[in-house]
Amino acid sequence: MSQSLRTITTSAKDENIEIVYNLIFKNALYSLECIRVGSNDNETNNYCYVENITDDEGEAELFLKILAKGMVFPVHIKDMIDDYFY
Repeated sequence: MSQSLRTITTSAKDENIEIVYNLIFKNALYSLECIRVGSNDNETNNYCYVENITDDEGEAELFLKILAKGMVFPVHIKDMIDDYFY
């Protein structure tokens, strides 16, 4: 099972940056993948995958919505998870 949200934002350099947030449920835990579409996924600023952030579905879905509403870039996901869950 997975859930996905997309946002479009701008930065000082680029317009129409698409960010995809994927919430993935596997082995009774939720993980999060964040991708800056159309960029080099090998760069840490453009891709992030964090496993096993929570076992609570409601908490995971709320966090996903917070990320999308804030248009958080992949480079900031780990900090957001630390601030929200720990």
